[in-house]
Amino acid sequence: MLGRIALDLTKDRNHQLRLEATIQLAAKHKAELVGIYSSPVTNQYLRDDTVVPNEVATLMRSYVSGEAAEIRDNFTRLAALAGIKASYRAPQGPTEEVLALHSRYCDLLVMSQAGSVDGPSYSLRPSLTEAVITSAGRPVLVIPYIGHLNPIGRRVLFCWDNGRRAARALADAAPILHEASNLIVLKVDENLAQIQAQDITPQDLNAYCASKGYPAPEVIKKESLNYGIGNTILNAATDQGCDLIVMGAYNRSRVREWVLGGTSKTLLQSMTVPILFSH
Repeated sequence: MLGRIALDLTKDRNHQLRLEATIQLAAKHKAELVGIYSSPVTNQYLRDDTVVPNEVATLMRSYVSGEAAEIRDNFTRLAALAGIKASYRAPQGPTEEVLALHSRYCDLLVMSQAGSVDGPSYSLRPSLTEAVITSAGRPVLVIPYIGHLNPIGRRVLFCWDNGRRAARALADAAPILHEASNLIVLKVDENLAQIQAQDITPQDLNAYCASKGYPAPEVIKKESLNYGIGNTILNAATDQGCDLIVMGAYNRSRVREWVLGGTSKTLLQSMTVPILFSH
């Protein structure tokens, strides 16, 4: 079971769906919820009258204060209605840093899909979501901004490639996998000869999942061909009727993924169901 869940309360077009999905998840796990609101404008920026005239700074402070109060009240009201223990935090500092810091005191951080607030998807700069995934040290559950509010974690698609990040994801997702009804294990472009040479058998993954109390894996194998691995994963999730994807993030250098693209970046831009990223 999840014991403590951190939630990014950034005001974006996905704010309400993300909040309701997280409350639903917290209620299922009887978890404490920590809402984190990071001001979009720093106090230092507003105090510098050489950058922002006093009149404008006053209006901006008023707007930010009003938005924070609105978000806080909505968060605490909905958590109380769901019977969830919740606390609201408004830390100072860069959003990426405060979200990563608070997530380290929780089992999970919930954020929005990249692009819902961060600008165009073709940007070469990492989005806020990407930056936090690679710095938090905790799994990050990303909620797509297109979709409906559905229970998360009943039928899980897990991406397995025998790598380090996939292994960490399998452990990081333990609280959710314990509660899942079905675990679909997706293997894309599997190198069967290499696995056999390393004396790995299909029973090894089954045995590990059984030892952890996970559902028995239902393994499916796909070839990415001309579709790319990211699109193959999304198609498999749709075909299998999964409500959550679990995967390790950024198998290549973060800079290479941000500039050249990669599976993680593709999924963050085109996701259709929530994804639990582990790094």
